[in-house]
Amino acid sequence: MANPRLTLRDLMARPGIVVAPGAADGLTAKLVQSIGFDAVHCTGGGISRSMGLADVGFMTLTDLVARVANIADVCDLPLIVDGDSGYGGALNLTRAVSLLEAAGASAIHIEDKEVPRRARDPLSNIVDAAEMVGRVKAALGARASPDFMIIARTEVFPVLGLDAAIERANRYADAGADLVYVEYLKTRADIEAVARRVSAPKVINRNKGEGESLAADVLAEMGYDILIVAADAQLAALFNMRAVLEHLKAHGSTETFRAIATFADRDEVIGLAAVRAIEDEYLP
Repeated sequence: MANPRLTLRDLMARPGIVVAPGAADGLTAKLVQSIGFDAVHCTGGGISRSMGLADVGFMTLTDLVARVANIADVCDLPLIVDGDSGYGGALNLTRAVSLLEAAGASAIHIEDKEVPRRARDPLSNIVDAAEMVGRVKAALGARASPDFMIIARTEVFPVLGLDAAIERANRYADAGADLVYVEYLKTRADIEAVARRVSAPKVINRNKGEGESLAADVLAEMGYDILIVAADAQLAALFNMRAVLEHLKAHGSTETFRAIATFADRDEVIGLAAVRAIEDEYLP
């Protein structure tokens, strides 16, 4: 497999925006690749929910590293990993960076809100900006290669406002973050404000139903470098899995259910033909 970290930097050097759909498992990542996307977002919330757990900090670093290693093993695209707040303080974050880089990730984003939360008051869970700067520097120092990208994510917008979020994004960029990521942008005006006032390379996340939807080319023109669509593939899968199960419950059969892939579709995504070719060549 080609070095995905170099590929991610190369992609960012091209005109336009890198679109990275969310994938919680190897099958989804292979589907993302087969459709022609250039990168995958290893969504922390999606991985946690795929384990049957709420996205509130139940998932351990061991869980995440194992899933990222699986995805990296079956998918050649650069993997951008949701690292939450780093699974502890700066020391824990250095281990998270080392393990995820070794597992095959191309980038990690870390946020300035504690996960799991420490108190019911949202303000109490915000990491002090100076401490977050230290975490960014710790992450930079922990990577084995400068091609592994550190993305600093700020979550303060709903609590401290847009100006504070932009100020933090710029501060994290000054600390050396390769990209910055302001979460919870809902309106075009907010998206444009971040684009204007943050000059560093930028990540943006857009999910259906979470604010004003802007196409990838529009976001590129504004100056965003990476578009994450973290949740939509899993939400669509959940919708259709529920539909087929409800159909089976109601009718006792899935024979008349039409919105379903064929076995051939599944085997093509998985790459069964290549596996069978190896068997045919080497088995007696």
